This record gives sequence, C-alpha cells and structure tokens, in this order.
Amino acid sequence: MSYGYSVATQSKGLSMANLRITMTRMHFGLNFIILIIVSSIYGNHTLDSGKANKGSSSSTAFNATANHPTATLSLIPDDEIAHFVNQSRIMSCSFPDPDVKLKWRNPKNAIVSDTKGRVHIEDFDGSLSLVFESIVRADQGNWTCESNNSGVVQKKSFKMIVNEPISFRDTNIVQSAAEDKDATIRCEVRGHPEPSVSWYFNGQPLFVPSGKYTMLADGLLIKKVSKNDTGEYTCKAFQVSSSGSSFKEKTIRLNIKHKPYFPRHSWGNVTYGYVGGAVNLTCDAVAEPPATFTWSSNNKKFSHRNHITFSGQHVSMLQIVIKNSTVFGKYKCEAKNELGTISREIQLREGTKPDPPSRFQLRGVNSDTLDIDVGATKSHDVDPDHSTIIGYRFELIPTEEFAKHRNWERAHRRDFDVEDGVTYLLVHLTPDTRYLIRVAARNAAGLSDWTEVKEFITHPLQPHGINSGAAGPDTSAFLFLRLLTALGSLLLSTVVKLKF
Repeated sequence: MSYGYSVATQSKGLSMANLRITMTRMHFGLNFIILIIVSSIYGNHTLDSGKANKGSSSSTAFNATANHPTATLSLIPDDEIAHFVNQSRIMSCSFPDPDVKLKWRNPKNAIVSDTKGRVHIEDFDGSLSLVFESIVRADQGNWTCESNNSGVVQKKSFKMIVNEPISFRDTNIVQSAAEDKDATIRCEVRGHPEPSVSWYFNGQPLFVPSGKYTMLADGLLIKKVSKNDTGEYTCKAFQVSSSGSSFKEKTIRLNIKHKPYFPRHSWGNVTYGYVGGAVNLTCDAVAEPPATFTWSSNNKKFSHRNHITFSGQHVSMLQIVIKNSTVFGKYKCEAKNELGTISREIQLREGTKPDPPSRFQLRGVNSDTLDIDVGATKSHDVDPDHSTIIGYRFELIPTEEFAKHRNWERAHRRDFDVEDGVTYLLVHLTPDTRYLIRVAARNAAGLSDWTEVKEFITHPLQPHGINSGAAGPDTSAFLFLRLLTALGSLLLSTVVKLKF
C-alpha cells in the first residue's frame, strides 16, 4: 500500500512540475513576440534619431544620391561609324562639369595632343572634339575619350571602321604580249573589304582557274598566247561592306605582238589600168605593232615626194597615174615591224577603158528617191574578164549648191555592183529639190568617162507620207511592179517547160 501511494503521489508531482515549465515557456514566447512588435514600431525611429544626433544619415545620403546622379561622359555620335578613306569626321566628347579635363586616345592608346594636322583636337564650348580632316586606313580601331574628376576616371569609346573603295592601280587600258609566250594582263584591284574579282573576254565570262587562265593577285595569267587571244578583257570587282556594296569594272585591250601576215581577203596580185587613167594599188598586212609599208618597182623604192600614198592601220595604197605604157609592170609591197618582214608583188597590167552607160534615164521619183535606169546587163554566157562591166558610180549634187561652186567636189557618190536588168535607187534625198546627176561604168581597169549631166527633181513632201504620183510611182510601187514582173517571168517559163 505504501508503495502504491508513493508512486501515485510522485506521478502527480511530476505532472504539476511539467505544467509549470510549459506555462513558463509560453510566457517567454509571448514576451518575445511582443518585443519584436514593439521593436518594429519604435526601433527605426530610435535608430534614426540616434544617427541624427550624430549629424549624418545613410538614408539622407541615399536620397541625395538619388536626387543628384553621378556625372558621366557623353560622345556625339556614340555609336560605331563607318567611313571611306579621304572622308572627314568630327567626334565630340563632353562632361557636365566644364572644369573637368578631357583627353582623347587613339587605337594605340596614345594621347592625341595635336591641335592642327590630319587628326587633331579642338576645344569648343566645354567639349573636346576629335577632328579627322582626311581619314586613312590606319585610323581604324577604337578611339577613347577620357575624363578625370577628382581621381574618378571615366572612359567612353567609339569604333572607327575605315572602308577603302574599289580602285584599279597601275592598270593600262591597252596592254601587249608576245605571241607563243605566257602573258599577264595587269589589273591590280585595291579596296577594303577586299573585293572579289571576275574576268570576261569580249563580253563572255572566263572560267578561272582553267588550263589556260590563272587568277593572280595583280591580274590574269594567260598561257602561251596566240593571235586569237587578242581582244578586250574586262576586270570586274565587287565589294560588300557594312556601309553597303559597290561595283566597278575596267576594260583592257590586249594586243598580241606578232610579225606581219597577209589576211585571206587580201587584194589580188593582178590589177588593171589604162593609159590616161589612174589606178590604186592596195596592200594590207596585219601586224602588232602595226607594220610600216614601203613600195618599190625594179628594185627602186618610191618616195612620198614622187608618188602619192595613203596609209591607214594595217593597209597602204599607192596611187599611180598611167601616163604611158611603161608604167605597166611589177610593183612590190613590203610590210615590216620589229618581229618580221613580209612582201608581195602586184602586177599592173594594161586593160581596156570602159564605155559610158548607153542608157541614162529616170524610171520613177517620189519625195526622197530617184529610180535610175542605166541599161545594166550581166552576161551569164561568157566568163567575165578585165573588160567586163562590174558596176556603176553615180555622182549627184543639188543644183543650187553646184551653182555656188561650179564643180563636183562636194557631190555625193554612190557605188553599185552590176545586176542584170535592174534599176538603181538613189535614196535619202531632200524633198522638192533639183539634183544634177552623172554616172560612169566601172570594170577592172577603172572608170569610164562620165555621162552627160541630167537634172531631176524630187517631189514635195505630202501630208501623212502620201506622195504625188504625177511623175511616177513611189518606191513601194516600184518594188511591187518588180515582184510582179519576176513572178510573171517565172510562170511563163514554167508554162513553156510544161508545153514542150
């Protein structure tokens, strides 16, 4: 019994003790919460009051900073800029406090101190300007403006991008190369960014590299050139940069140096003339450099004083007045340049002077055309020889103009080849104008005497292009009549063949 009582009593005592501890802990927690609430209400005021008593406040300093932000550098303009060489530019750097010293540094970090020159500084109304009078490629990079405010250093930079436009350096528009050797067409292209280059030959693109062509830094290499490589080569350059794109081209004439040669279409080796007339001996030879020509006969060279010569590129003409038959014979033409010499003989033979046209009459007329019939015939049964008529020459001059000068030096000349049974149209004449006209026949030996001079008049110009038909049909009618005649002849020939 004693044992049981004691346990119960002990257990009750422990329970009361635990209750007192729990109540104590709750009282402490409540006091802690009350302390936090009171601190939150009065703590800041007490803290600020305490610091105010010391004469300074972090909150006051913060507000002062917010109301007065830190002064900073500014650049105008302040972004990346791109320029071409030789252009000019001004960059301005400023600081709110004019007493703060400013300075500029170049991309190598060296201070820019010059006040004159290609790149210099200028003070202007509280700012420090950086002046580029003429921009060069070496100016590319970062340029920095720097301030020092009581030991506080600020820096601000801009990036200068320098582009160089396309240019062709030491590029002659006419270049030469020796035949059968490798040749370089010089076309050195400059620019930044570096341009891309393509080549064209006589307007057609070249596919480089290939077995014949190789692209070089300063041009185009052509292996073992020949006369066929003569022509125009175009060097085209294309450039793309941050500021845009550009395109330029250069056309170069390449001449292949070679010795003279006679072209296939050269004049024949036999020429005819007649006593009392004149004849032109023609010699053409292609060469690079162009050949010089000399004429001789019986090993005697002709001089310009005694003979008339006409020279052009790759051709020479010797005019001979045939006073008597001793002039006929062999003449030698020689063409020479630094690479070689060639020669040929031309035989001047006596021919027959042709007779003037037996017919010379007007077939039709309109405002700007005269249709002339000279009785042209072309034999198909006999082989032509030096006496055969091969063409006609017309000379015409307005009557009014002839009356002023009384000669045919200002006359217009029209040459025609002979055709069987055709008439000849003198076109592009002035309406309502009188013309004096004469005509001569031509064979291998030269021209005949002129026919008698005749006068013909073009029609006045009619409204809406309608020409008066009083004196003859217009050009369209001529052509239509000719077509009908040709068709009639063809049909008649067919009928005859069918009949027989």
